[in-house]
Amino acid sequence: MENLFGKDVNRDLELEADFQERVTTHAKLKGWKIYSVPDSRRVTLAGWPDLTMFRNGQLIFAELKREKGRVSQAQKIIMAELALIPCAKVYLWRPSNWDDIVLALK
Repeated sequence: MENLFGKDVNRDLELEADFQERVTTHAKLKGWKIYSVPDSRRVTLAGWPDLTMFRNGQLIFAELKREKGRVSQAQKIIMAELALIPCAKVYLWRPSNWDDIVLALK
């Protein structure tokens, strides 16, 4: 897979921080405003998604995981609650979802 910066990325080995950098860089290029916290367990409520993004009346919550990363029970609960917000879209994104990510952020 070729990433946003033209380098090959092994989806199974890509670190979550590098994946988040790819997603946020692409989102910023598309005009999204992004809020993220380094570790939601220490700053806000455990399970809060990695990225909160908004643009032109659109709202996205995105949890980012490595290809085989585990979603915690707290994350599942928070994502289910956020999905009840009518204007919000809630995603669990992994490196293999890159084409879907690009589509969601177009």
